[in-house]
Amino acid sequence: MIRFDDRRGFALPVAVFSLVVVGVLVTGGFYMARQETRIGIASEKGTTAFYLAERGVNDVLEGWRAPAFGRLEPQQSTTVSDTLDDGYYDVTVTKLSDWIFMLDSRGTVTQGGAMLNGASRRVGTVAKIRTLDMRPPAALTTVGGLNIGGSSQVFGQDLIPGAWGLDYCDPEFLADAPGVMIDDAAEVTYQGSNHELDGTPPIAEDPTLTSDDLLTFGSLAWNELVALATVQIPASTTISVTEPDSLPVGTRWVCNTANAYNWGDPYNPDAVCGNHFPVIHAVGDLKIQSGYSGQGILLVEGDLSLNGGYTFFGPVVVRGTVSTAGTGGHFFGGLIAANVELSTTTVLGDALVQFSSCAVTRALLNNAALAMASPLPERSWVDLSNLAN
Repeated sequence: MIRFDDRRGFALPVAVFSLVVVGVLVTGGFYMARQETRIGIASEKGTTAFYLAERGVNDVLEGWRAPAFGRLEPQQSTTVSDTLDDGYYDVTVTKLSDWIFMLDSRGTVTQGGAMLNGASRRVGTVAKIRTLDMRPPAALTTVGGLNIGGSSQVFGQDLIPGAWGLDYCDPEFLADAPGVMIDDAAEVTYQGSNHELDGTPPIAEDPTLTSDDLLTFGSLAWNELVALATVQIPASTTISVTEPDSLPVGTRWVCNTANAYNWGDPYNPDAVCGNHFPVIHAVGDLKIQSGYSGQGILLVEGDLSLNGGYTFFGPVVVRGTVSTAGTGGHFFGGLIAANVELSTTTVLGDALVQFSSCAVTRALLNNAALAMASPLPERSWVDLSNLAN
């Protein structure tokens, strides 16, 4: 019998195959571990980027830059940026209308070096401006008594100031108001026949109207409002000049808002002080004898007397009475004389009281002390991370 004893070994191929299998398993293990690590880091960085983006939105809303954002044209944008420990954010603020803004915030992580950063997230928020309910009910609102004479004019037709035009005011929102609102129409007296009084209607009577009503603005009382004033004028002051004031900062000029007698630049809305609308509080009686002009919100603790043709754009609220004489004073916005002591408000001379919702709106929206922004109550937030740049 012939026997073939073939003892060629198979141990070496098995060993090599085993090493290959072990190598694949080890390599796969390392790969999976690395992937898990990278996924974890990516998830962490993505979350951090998301919070950076939200931080940007919150910072912009909290520190709302009313004058800068109010200066934007509809559909025009500006960017607010800041750098934090983990990275930075860029918030693009786009003006959709006078009251509505879109905030597109991108958060980018830089912590961890070149191999571990790069995460970026975007969030969008639609915000609406909230401000005081200070729309005057008429061109001139008062209680207790009113005397109109001379060549004075009181008009309730809603008007856009000529220096501003359609670039700053939307005619769609104009709505005429009464020329005069008073608690008792029988208390309106006249001197001569050269005066003009018009509106829708020329005189509106509200027997329930009181001084307290005229000194309450939404949920804000008079004392709370004057606490927000950015300019304080001493009692019994006579003002002869208010004019724009600017300072050089680097290569540009900026409005000097620290000057108590810089009341903006109403006839040059594109100038550096064109969007400066201070809240001015006169702590007692105030007399303005000047041919200059100003804008903002004027609050007078006592009586207000005007002469010289001074022109003011924005709401004016006086706890006492208002008197004009000679070339008088010119008001664009709305004049409220609360008449706490129930004296008679006198509008004589060449005074003009012109209702303008545009002047009131601009004074409120462009005032950092009064204008605030908050997300819309519903559907104001969206994740924009997956949109193309």
